[in-house]
Amino acid sequence: MTDAASQELLKKGIAAAKAARQKPASPEQIEQRRRQARSLLARVLKLDKNNIQAWLWLSTVVDTPREQVACFKNVLALDPTNKHARAGLARQAQVDAPALSPKITHLQNRPTAPAPGRISAKKARPDGPGCPFCKQAISSIDTSCPHCGLRLVMTCPACGQAVEVEHTRCDNCGQTMGRYQTPETYFAGLGQSYLKKGRSQEAVTAWQMVEKLNPDFPRLYLHLGQAHLGQERPDRAMASLQRALAQNPDDPEIHFTLAEMMRRRAEREKAFDYYETVLRLDPKHGPAWLRVAGIYEQVGAKKEALKAYRQAVKLLPSDSEESIQARAKLEQVEPTLPEAMASGWPELIRQVTGPILICLMAVLFDSGLRPWWIQLTGWLALGLALFGAFLFVSGSSLPRNPVMRLVVGKQGLPAGEQKSIVAAVGLIFWLIALGLILWPINQSYPDIPDLP
Repeated sequence: MTDAASQELLKKGIAAAKAARQKPASPEQIEQRRRQARSLLARVLKLDKNNIQAWLWLSTVVDTPREQVACFKNVLALDPTNKHARAGLARQAQVDAPALSPKITHLQNRPTAPAPGRISAKKARPDGPGCPFCKQAISSIDTSCPHCGLRLVMTCPACGQAVEVEHTRCDNCGQTMGRYQTPETYFAGLGQSYLKKGRSQEAVTAWQMVEKLNPDFPRLYLHLGQAHLGQERPDRAMASLQRALAQNPDDPEIHFTLAEMMRRRAEREKAFDYYETVLRLDPKHGPAWLRVAGIYEQVGAKKEALKAYRQAVKLLPSDSEESIQARAKLEQVEPTLPEAMASGWPELIRQVTGPILICLMAVLFDSGLRPWWIQLTGWLALGLALFGAFLFVSGSSLPRNPVMRLVVGKQGLPAGEQKSIVAAVGLIFWLIALGLILWPINQSYPDIPDLP
């Protein structure tokens, strides 16, 4: 394996070891990162037993003090002046370290002096380059800068792999991490990615870094509140959201997040008030319509729930989980007709018959229940009523009826505003027809001659 490949392994091992030392992290995450770091660093030392950096970092992820002592002794054999190894041995002075754990005994039999072409003890540099953000001198084992307080290692939003901030992409999955040269947008971009992936813990860390850099960053406290809410920390979430609300009281997303908090706490009335505020500020907020519909359904307001669910389906992206949920709820509250009925003649005739019968009865009463007395305007009005009733039914309940499928295609009348427009035009035609029929009431009977 080439030196370049060995250096790449070393970089990954150091990043994993740094990530294992970062907090907050669950015990499972820490142990996974420690195992990953041990594996990578052991591969480096198998290729180069005189790699001081690899020995130092291995000492941070081994399991026992005896293994740490072995690592420190190996470093001092290569660089007797190494301050990290000396400090480590001083901390572990009480540990008796004659025998090494079997995990690294295969690394014990190594040269006690650097091999030709390897790192010289005189040239060994335990300290790394300066902080990429503030340029102050830092140790090579720091995971956060002791001067500016910013994180030097972040986790990948996609795979969770530890990535040093200088890397613009994750070596494991290729996920874009951002450019650390613009720290605010770097940490903010990661914070948004963490929120989308449900990594609330990492999101809090990222947005806290943004807060260090610029407390006036747009929507900072909204995002920080959302991250705390994902952590199930309502007290911290509320504090952040109140600060966000003080900065921008007309931001619908702040009110929506507050409503979500109230909903999780089963405070339905407060949640409903916040959702109403969201819809007042942004009437096209699909998720808010979905939540309002759910509350209406819970209290038994079926009519309002139907209206809200229809709005949610209309406004939410069709491929989103919330849209799928809204359509399923709408189906429960107002079951749709089977395809055979929705696209067949019998159902179309049944729904059109009612409005037509109303107009027909009006015509018959107007003609004294004598069909042969119906005038031409009456027959024309009946035709207009039939057309209006068809349009209304097509736009309101049967957009895929056989006539509409014949006119616009197999998919029928498209969903959305077109359906509402067609239904409205049909209702207007039907009302005009009814008006034409009722207008000449008591005036349309034929003249009857006087009896002698």
